[in-house]
Amino acid sequence: MAQLWKSRTVDNSLRHRAWKTAYQVATVLYEEFGATHVFVFGSLTEPMAFTKRSDIDIAVSGLSSDLYNKANEKLRYFDEEFTVDLIDFDTSKGLFRERVTHQAIPIEKGTPPVLWQELYKHLQRHVFPTTDEDIYEMNRKRLTQRINDELEKIGETLGRITRGLEQIKVVPVEFREFIENTIATDLADIYKGIERIFERIAREVDMHVPKGSQWHKNLLTQMAEQRPERQPVISEQTSLQLEVLLKFRHRVNNIYGKELIYEEIEPHAKSIDALFVSVSQDLNTFTDSLVRREEDA
Repeated sequence: MAQLWKSRTVDNSLRHRAWKTAYQVATVLYEEFGATHVFVFGSLTEPMAFTKRSDIDIAVSGLSSDLYNKANEKLRYFDEEFTVDLIDFDTSKGLFRERVTHQAIPIEKGTPPVLWQELYKHLQRHVFPTTDEDIYEMNRKRLTQRINDELEKIGETLGRITRGLEQIKVVPVEFREFIENTIATDLADIYKGIERIFERIAREVDMHVPKGSQWHKNLLTQMAEQRPERQPVISEQTSLQLEVLLKFRHRVNNIYGKELIYEEIEPHAKSIDALFVSVSQDLNTFTDSLVRREEDA
């Protein structure tokens, strides 16, 4: 598996465009919203990890909650090619905050863009280790950390759904539609977060990410398969449950809110906690298997 990770190539043009977008986003955060610090973290800080399906992860500091929400709304689809995932660093906690701190590449206010290769100089020793053993260990730990980070973010979204289910019982009728649509969007975002984990595993372990119009379903199928590189990532039962959520996400993304009635949303919202537990347990088993695989080699 170390050789598989080592054989990955870097798309220089893609990274150049992504960093250009990151600098443009930073400019907006500084000039329009008054941010004090802007950092890039996540896959864009890892030359071999960033692909055309990756988000641009940006942490911002110095914004009030209201300004952060407005900035997040404006910047999520700032660029047609990349999705911007904006994180409020001031409210981040735990291992996720530690990871951002360790990984962050700052973009200083008023700093002109530089060649993307220059931005990675301080990471060279870590990103390009010299032995296959180092490559395996580094990438195994990094993959596990990214999975845990994504699960933590999904957990926050689960909390919003729980609060929404409580609020919808007591709010006036005129506010119900807003909460219903918010719950539906959060459910779709949960699947998107799980899918980001699957994409990373497909890219870094399987060395194959499905393409074409059915790639979402094919990726889910792939995660339940036994492969030479790994054991199944999720169980068949979890896969079946996620397939139902995938179909629901498709409806959320492709129909108007009024067409998605609450009776269709509620069962998914009430069962999502149990599904998340199953996904988390399967992923923990999978990451544990990476350690055992290396020990048995």
